[in-house]
Amino acid sequence: MSESIDVWILDSSEFELADLEANTISLLSAAEKARYARYDLARVKRQLLLSRAMLRTVLARYVEDEVLQISLGAHGRPQLVGESGLSFNLSHSRDRVVVAVTRLGVVGVDVEYAARQRRVEQLIARYFSQREQSALLALPESSRLPRFYALWALKEAYIKARGLGLAIPLADFSFSFAEDAGASEAHVKSQGSVSISFEGSLAAQTPKPWRFWRGALAGEEYAFGLALHSSDAPHLGRDLSSDAAAGHKQRIELTVRYCDAALGLEHWRDA
Repeated sequence: MSESIDVWILDSSEFELADLEANTISLLSAAEKARYARYDLARVKRQLLLSRAMLRTVLARYVEDEVLQISLGAHGRPQLVGESGLSFNLSHSRDRVVVAVTRLGVVGVDVEYAARQRRVEQLIARYFSQREQSALLALPESSRLPRFYALWALKEAYIKARGLGLAIPLADFSFSFAEDAGASEAHVKSQGSVSISFEGSLAAQTPKPWRFWRGALAGEEYAFGLALHSSDAPHLGRDLSSDAAAGHKQRIELTVRYCDAALGLEHWRDA
């Protein structure tokens, strides 16, 4: 038996702003229209229109149009009004927009344009835990920027799943990667290749309900992070390799679909 998180990935690079304004601006709320009018950059305007249009197009596949009402939580997390069983989350960076949808628990997703050079050593001292800093600095210099973005995408996915944003101290939880512990290639590529631990203000938290994914689903120049929190802890807490060894048939799959301007928002292709 397979359980699924649906991941919808849009390449927005070829969408024209004029076409989007004609077809999607009516989807914006009054507040969003006011914010849209304040933007000067065409890139930012296009991103806002595409994000809202894509989110509504995707969610319409799960709920009826007449009940598709989106509200914002206390920390700005979008949620469906009156639909408690469906969790979704949206992220965008440069020319990518990503939406994750599931009924398995609460989901958080993040995509980051990872080709931009950053002052990694300065940023990790401010935002990463001591454990993450040590693991990153132990890598060859050429591997540090990809690791930084991988960690950043996972951290963003986690705090978005929690729905608390930057109210959560980023240095009080750590991600560990299987390859740092000399794991086999099979385990490095498994769903259990990322683990989380907590300290400081989050020391009372437990990793059991959490499951994480990372990779280049959105393209080689983008870091992708996905977090799932579920009360089904005994199942979700097992690594994929352990499931296989124990003969368990349940596993969580990512069902990934892609879209670009040639297809239009109504048409998606499977990965």
